[in-house]
Amino acid sequence: MNSKLPKAATASLKRTAALKNYSVISLFLLPASVFAQQAVTGIITDFNSYWRSSASSINPVKPNNSHNLLAFTYNGVQYSTGVNNGVLSGNGQTFVDGDFWSLPLANYSGSVNSNTKVGLGEMYDGVHNGKGPINYSNNIATYLNDGIKGLDIGTCVANLPAGNITFLVNNLRPANIGDGIPDIIVTQVADPSNSVDKYSFIDGSGNVIGQIKEVNFTSIAPIGNWTADFYEASTNPMVLTTGFTNTDRPLRLWAADLSDFGITQANYAGISNFKIALSGSSDVAFVAYNNKTMSISNVLPFVLSDFTARESGGKALLNWATANEKGAAYFVVERSTDGVSFKAIDTVNASGNNTTAAFYSSQDALQAGTNYYRLKMVDLDIHSTYSKVVQLSVKEPIGVRVFPNPAVAKITISYPSSSAGNISVYNANGVLMQQKRTDRNSIQANIDVSSYTKGMYYLVIENEHEKITKSFVVK
Repeated sequence: MNSKLPKAATASLKRTAALKNYSVISLFLLPASVFAQQAVTGIITDFNSYWRSSASSINPVKPNNSHNLLAFTYNGVQYSTGVNNGVLSGNGQTFVDGDFWSLPLANYSGSVNSNTKVGLGEMYDGVHNGKGPINYSNNIATYLNDGIKGLDIGTCVANLPAGNITFLVNNLRPANIGDGIPDIIVTQVADPSNSVDKYSFIDGSGNVIGQIKEVNFTSIAPIGNWTADFYEASTNPMVLTTGFTNTDRPLRLWAADLSDFGITQANYAGISNFKIALSGSSDVAFVAYNNKTMSISNVLPFVLSDFTARESGGKALLNWATANEKGAAYFVVERSTDGVSFKAIDTVNASGNNTTAAFYSSQDALQAGTNYYRLKMVDLDIHSTYSKVVQLSVKEPIGVRVFPNPAVAKITISYPSSSAGNISVYNANGVLMQQKRTDRNSIQANIDVSSYTKGMYYLVIENEHEKITKSFVVK
């Protein structure tokens, strides 16, 4: 991610350009089609419940907050990730049922520097075109494994410094090798700048098993765009500087079967890690794996010493701590509106073997009424236990509301006068349906949707201070 950098960073990047060009030469001038054959050509996420975009039809709606990967298209086949198949079916999507998770980070040899950024959806902090009240940690592992099943594509680490990053891999199922179904998905969510990363599976001593795959992401077509703030990862807490606020970046994904790496039933047993030799310009949201081919375990029973929830800026800030860890794999944060039926909203990896306290956090957009939260704590053997339930109660928020929802002939948009501005309506494929300018100091507007076909639509209200996106359904 090297575009839109301050001048102070430009000289440093130019010095690395020669090294990047040398890396390109090392590809032996492989044609772009070699990379494109393994490109993910479309994705669906849960941004505003349902967001779809593809290389052939870029959705003009740009996600500006956390959103999780629901499905992806590879070699003409759409696979679900298992995050929320109900949303896919409810929007008429056909798919091959999948089960994908982000790989747990094992080790990172690079050193975070002034060029390393953490990208967060522009409205992640609740503030348009600026920084919100929350101070974010520069723990890069957090942003590579956050979201439901670790598949949040609305956060990333950009310009990961040159070095090696490895992820835990084990329990491979040899019968699935070469079945054509992706086993690894790599994300590139900013500006790859013609750099080349090298991917491989390695054994416990670091030796490559099979072969190295070299990928130049500029040869892969973007499948969508997002809007992000890029925080300085060299400070803790991180800071947001001028020139890195409210910026648009492309989304690219690359996938591979184990056999693409030369993995066979004769050599798979020696694999212990997936390794990326980083170029210095990698912008990674997550690296995902197919749980039907690899059942990753990271073991550690642990003692939960604290779990609290508090409200800040319309969000639930969840914090917890463990007094001891010796084999914990991850935490699943679950939410409920009735205290009975819970739904997973985030996954947070455990930090590893600890004999001292370890601290964790997550956040969630509060809904009107009482919000209940609990932790599902999972160990290596996929055994799980639950924490106590904590709760937060909030009044009906004063903000943008769309009603009736579902709608038939007309929708009414209610908003604070400070939010008045341009209103745009898009269908689920990102096609602009109509636009309207609200009256100055108005607090309500009506839009005729009687000619709309049944389905999901997006409403975007934008002015010089904020950008708000809401979804609604026409039935």
